[in-house]
Amino acid sequence: MAWFALDDGFDTHPKVRKAGNAAVGLFVRLGVHATRHLTEGHLDGDIVRSYGTEPNVRKLIAVGMLHGAGHACPRCQQPADGDYVIHDYLDYNKSRAQIEAAREAARKRQNRGRETARANRNHAGIGSDSAPNRSGNESDSAPNRARKDPLFEDSTAGQDDLSRRDTHEGATVVPSPPLPSHNYDVADVGEGSTGSSGADLDPLAPIDAANFALTDGMRRWAHRDGYASLIDIDFVTAQFISHYRSTGARRKSWPDAWQKWIREEAKRTADRRPSFGASNVIALPGQPGAPLTGTDAKVAGWLALASGDDTQ
Repeated sequence: MAWFALDDGFDTHPKVRKAGNAAVGLFVRLGVHATRHLTEGHLDGDIVRSYGTEPNVRKLIAVGMLHGAGHACPRCQQPADGDYVIHDYLDYNKSRAQIEAAREAARKRQNRGRETARANRNHAGIGSDSAPNRSGNESDSAPNRARKDPLFEDSTAGQDDLSRRDTHEGATVVPSPPLPSHNYDVADVGEGSTGSSGADLDPLAPIDAANFALTDGMRRWAHRDGYASLIDIDFVTAQFISHYRSTGARRKSWPDAWQKWIREEAKRTADRRPSFGASNVIALPGQPGAPLTGTDAKVAGWLALASGDDTQ
């Protein structure tokens, strides 16, 4: 967008005051037209006559704000017969070449900005080459399968703090059954998933950049150690991916982090289950085994006295 320039003293200039409001209004419209069409002040005679009356055109010419063909101003170009030119237009307004160069520079800046934004999205795994698409194309190379990572510590399920699924303080603690054994091979869990084991990845990579995906080896580990009988592996894995995608956290080995998450989730599930033989059933008032209260207790006492039973 180009702008027709008027300085802050335009309204009090002697030429403007002498031309009058109607003629000055015509001048402003003509200037905007010339700027919009990049004519550098040249005006088609039909446009001028359609915008204003002959008397107002003559006023602008008389005060020197507008020139017709054959004018005597040494600073302004001559228009064609029947056309007009705005006096000193290029002294206050940009030329056609300047405006087109500015527009081209703006277009290039916008393109660079879009390319940068697109590159950032692709780097974060949000572009067209998304993590689900990439996960099926990664090669299951022997070095990745043979690599063994150290066993992880049994702390939290890969989270920096307690999740909303953790038991609230003060809740009833029910003894949990023993969890399955933890004799497993980390390399087996990482089988078929690049995770962060690939040598070409950053030491610390976000979950999408590491192409993390649930593999057959991970399922075998969960079934072998009994976790699949306690939790829904697919659902919990989807929760795991969503959590770390939203936080943008980085890990050296995403299979390790997944194992922590699965073990902790299985432990919480086991802790929430009542122990064998325990009962959480509470008898409601009026049911067998429920203590008598209120009027029922009073009536039972009277009946006991009447029958000579003083055990109430």
